[in-house]
Amino acid sequence: MTESPAYLLESKEDNFEIRRYPDYLLAQVDVEADFDGAIGIGFSILANYIFGANKKRSSIPMTTPVSMEKIPGSEKIPMAAPVTQEVPSERINMAVPVTEEKQEDNIHRISFTMPQNYTLETLPEPNNHRIIFKEIKNQRVAVLRFSGRVKEKMVYGKIDKLREWLNEKGISPQSNFIVAQYNHPAVPGFLRRNEIIVEI
Repeated sequence: MTESPAYLLESKEDNFEIRRYPDYLLAQVDVEADFDGAIGIGFSILANYIFGANKKRSSIPMTTPVSMEKIPGSEKIPMAAPVTQEVPSERINMAVPVTEEKQEDNIHRISFTMPQNYTLETLPEPNNHRIIFKEIKNQRVAVLRFSGRVKEKMVYGKIDKLREWLNEKGISPQSNFIVAQYNHPAVPGFLRRNEIIVEI
């Protein structure tokens, strides 16, 4: 069974959850591409790393989810060769694709969760210098679970629903919104597990 980060479920209401995650590590890469293209490019870069494109030439077990976040106000980076997608809070009311004049901010951060038996000291050094590591400590998040094949318009609609639920509870988001996907691409849409995640 594929490993996912362990968490404590604090509360659940329909498809909405409040969770607390203990410490875990992310491998991340920033990609300049549109919503649909970024996940494929970033996934390829990070998958190469865990399959042996590192200084030790060692393999790291695959985990879930792959997450992607939209990085607001970022400078352009050179295009190269995610798995979490973060969506900036200033766009949470939008349910349409990024407009053409916004393409200069079209940078997405793709993340893989590293297996729990690794530390920053024991993770092999990536061959690709664009890959960075981030340590998450004692994180409390709100989550909206949903099925289907993830598309940009769908994501912003789900973000709106999570934002409305948080408003009703008097809870303020403390991070960008993250899109997390848990399944192999071959899994049918109605069986897929996806989540919108935001720190609170």
